[in-house]
Formats: sequence, structure tokens, C-alpha cells
Amino acid sequence: MSRATKTPRARALGHALRTLRKEKGLSARQVGLGFGVHSHVIGRIENATRSLGANEVSRLLGVLRASPEEANHVMKLAEGLGQPNWYVSQSHIPDQISMLAMYEQEAESITAVSLVLIPGLLQTRDYARAIIGSMIPDPEARVVARMGRQDILNRESPVRMTAVLDEAVLTRAIGGPQVMAAQLRHLLRRMESGAVDVRVLPFSTGVHGSLSGPFDVLEFPDASPIIYLESLGRGEFVDEEDDVDRFLATRDSVLGAAMSTADSAALIAARAEHHAESEAS
Repeated sequence: MSRATKTPRARALGHALRTLRKEKGLSARQVGLGFGVHSHVIGRIENATRSLGANEVSRLLGVLRASPEEANHVMKLAEGLGQPNWYVSQSHIPDQISMLAMYEQEAESITAVSLVLIPGLLQTRDYARAIIGSMIPDPEARVVARMGRQDILNRESPVRMTAVLDEAVLTRAIGGPQVMAAQLRHLLRRMESGAVDVRVLPFSTGVHGSLSGPFDVLEFPDASPIIYLESLGRGEFVDEEDDVDRFLATRDSVLGAAMSTADSAALIAARAEHHAESEAS
């Protein structure tokens, strides 16, 4: 497999081509006939296991009858296809969300290390609305998208998810005490169902490896792990081996420093009760 395959950008390109093909109502066989290859080759292109040069991408877009706007979007993804890591700016937030959802769908396991907020896959609707509404005036479309991403935890073979939360995440009353109490109780239900393991880094831990910022580790059955980083205005998908190894080591370090699942659940329950009492008073 060449370096240009299974990178974040290559996966995004394959996803965009598959989405475009389906929007045009074309089968892989029809596209393959137009492109001069067997349908299984189209499948490999869409699954990012076969790389394409820019000229090939352009020719494939012709077969797909892409509009100028659609072609421009896809060709931008094809630029620097073999380069590791991929930044997505604020102006391409829909792309960022779409790509993240795709990686989450494909993942075998996800570890979210968070210092400030409950990870998106574990947020209640009200908690998500409070966060997103603080950044944009009309948050509903983003809230719906975030809730939709959570289906990976409800399907027949759910993604294995571990969340490592700083104790501060449990204390900050996002959306107010009532919303926060409901959010923490939602976390407990997720833990009780066995779908999610939540581990808390207590304040007593002091300095730990993730103080530089939150990150998600997405691991796949058929590809190398991807690290997802998010900050105000951009997201970054990291797959360079040395970079990934550092994040994996940090993930293991904070898991080692975190409280047990049982002790974490007890602390989450206590914090939920505290928020509920605060609301009542």
C-alpha cells in the first residue's frame, strides 16, 4: 500500500467521490465502465486503498458529471494527497464534521482525552446546544449532526469508547446546574450499559501528559490510528507515525494516572448530585 492510501486526506477524497457517485445515482459498475476499470477498482478508490493522480481524479470527476463547484471541492482534497496530517480550517467546518463522522463510523475503538468538556459522542442534546450556541447564533444543525454521530454507540456492534476526563469537566456547570446534572447522569447510564468506559483524572494527579490539550485516538481494524485535534477555528487529523506514537504514549500515561472505572462512576454520581442540589437551592 502506498503512502498516499489510507491517509486522512486520501480517506476524505474517497468519501467525497463515493458521496458524489451516490448523489448522481450511479453504481460503481457504471462509473467503472466510464472510467475503464472494474467496479471493484472504484470500490478501492472510494475506500482509499488505491491512490489516484490529479489527472485521474479529474477524469473520474468527468465520469461522475461533477459540477464545477463539486469538482473544485474534490480537487482540493486531491492536492498533496500523500502528505501526512491534515488541517481543516473554520471555513470548511462541514467537511471537518463529515470526515470526523466517517472516521468514527469506521473505527474499532475511540479514546477521547478531554480536559474541559464532555466529548461530543457522549454529550446530551442540551449540553451540546449550550456549547455550540456559545459559538454560533443558530446551533441546531450542528447539534443534530453531533447527536447523529452518536449512533456508533447504539448500533449492534458499537464502537468501543473510552473517555478520560479531567475532574474539572465534571465541575464546570455547562448550560447551568440542571443541564449539567442531566449530562452526568447520562454518562453514568452509558457506563452502566457497558458501551463506554469513563475514567476521571482527579485534581490530585497534578501534572499529567495531556495538559497540552485534548485529543481523540481513533483506531481501525485495517489501517493505522488517526489522532484528531480540535481547537477554535480548525481541526487537525494526524497520522504521521512518530506523532501518533507520542499521542498513544500520552493516552496510555493518562489512563494509568486516572481513577478506576468504579471510582470514576462514584465521583461522577456525586458531582451530578451536587449540581442537582445547586439547581434546587
